[in-house]
Amino acid sequence: MGRFKATIIPPLLVAEIELWKRCSFDFICKQGGKHHKKQEEALSLLTDDEHVEILYGGAAGGAKSWTGAAWLLFMSLCYPGTKWFIGRAELKRITQSTYITFKKVCSQYGVPDELWNYNGQLNYIEFHNGSRIDFLDLKYIPSDPLYERYGSIEFTGGWIEEGGEVNFGAYDTLKTRVGRCLNAEYGLRRKLFITCNPKKNWMYDIFYKPWKANNLSDYMAYLACLVQENPFIDPDYIEGLKTTKDKVKRERLLKGNWEYDDNPNALCSHDAITAIFGNILGKKTGINYLTADIARFGSDHARITVWDGWVIIDYKCFAISKTTDIQQYITRCQKKYRIPRYRCLADEDGVGGGVVDNCDIEGFVNNSSPLDGENYQNLQAQCGYKLAEHINASDVGVEDGLMSYEEQEEITNELEQLQTWKSDSDGRLMLKPKAEIKLDIGRSPDWRDVFLMRAWFDYNEYDIPENIEQRLGLT
Repeated sequence: MGRFKATIIPPLLVAEIELWKRCSFDFICKQGGKHHKKQEEALSLLTDDEHVEILYGGAAGGAKSWTGAAWLLFMSLCYPGTKWFIGRAELKRITQSTYITFKKVCSQYGVPDELWNYNGQLNYIEFHNGSRIDFLDLKYIPSDPLYERYGSIEFTGGWIEEGGEVNFGAYDTLKTRVGRCLNAEYGLRRKLFITCNPKKNWMYDIFYKPWKANNLSDYMAYLACLVQENPFIDPDYIEGLKTTKDKVKRERLLKGNWEYDDNPNALCSHDAITAIFGNILGKKTGINYLTADIARFGSDHARITVWDGWVIIDYKCFAISKTTDIQQYITRCQKKYRIPRYRCLADEDGVGGGVVDNCDIEGFVNNSSPLDGENYQNLQAQCGYKLAEHINASDVGVEDGLMSYEEQEEITNELEQLQTWKSDSDGRLMLKPKAEIKLDIGRSPDWRDVFLMRAWFDYNEYDIPENIEQRLGLT
């Protein structure tokens, strides 16, 4: 406080502060006869007494950054001594981009430099009235997977910018740190503001899908804003999005389509994955297989799939199960679909080993060596790449009407996690690790695993007659 000289707040800014306290945002959302209605709605959500977590975006050019900067600026000016944050995946992206927007916002609304100061060494903005905005580096650090470095900091509220670049753990921690600094004294509801372009990570599962299904929690809000809904945007910017040859970018950034992802490491396109369901081209061979991803009493699900060639014809999911129940189900499927043990495969890691032994079926060890000497880090990576080949060739199918819409979405989301990863020290191809997937989507990719195990039979197919037991006189 002592570093600030006594200054008179300009009359226009005094009026703007008063308007803000009255939740009147015309001075921000209306200019030159134009009205940014979505921005006004976002600011209303950020200042009401009902909503706590607000996701704003869904496309490029919706004035997301301007809205976040204006919100933090006026909340800081209105409520002395409060503490806020701006968080991004990398600190430099705040200092090189978000901070630039903040300065433009200050200039636009007549906030003189004398009222605030940026500490570039410790990365925070301090106001003349004692309010403060911290810049947070939300980069994932393996030694701090739960973001405990921010676990004791208390904030009034905060903003995660570009949520598509931020891991679930950061969101999960920071939402517990807001509402802890002068909120009760000022009667302010805790607020976590998230801005984004469409991205199929935790935001998709936590905000978008529930919103789409009309069952988003009352304390949460998702507000979609397309570039066409921003009346202040340069028309040339919109034209650039319309004319791009990149279908994924056009769908995401122009149309706000959450079902598309633009990850260059993806092994399969979104369209190829969604074509799995009801796929009339899926390869049925008349030969049945069973793959099982085993889990017990944990957060993961046990999933068992029955295949005719490369088409799933039956399946079962066990949320919490005894391994004996899983074993009994596998045995029933073997009898029903006449699947010999050498065409039944279960992951052998953890509790799966017992299922493999007791059912006398084949075992899948994720980190075992790749087959046939191929250049992969492990068996899981090898089968993941092989699965991607089959998906892109339209071989893979799920029988029409077999699965619910929600299950189809889960499968699509997880198969989009079939991504290349940096090569290991020996130059072998790697698959995006399960731990990284969990950080992005907030759950284990059980569907992905049960799908990629089907590719194991590409390397372990046996040309054995179906009536071999009869031929050998065993029946």
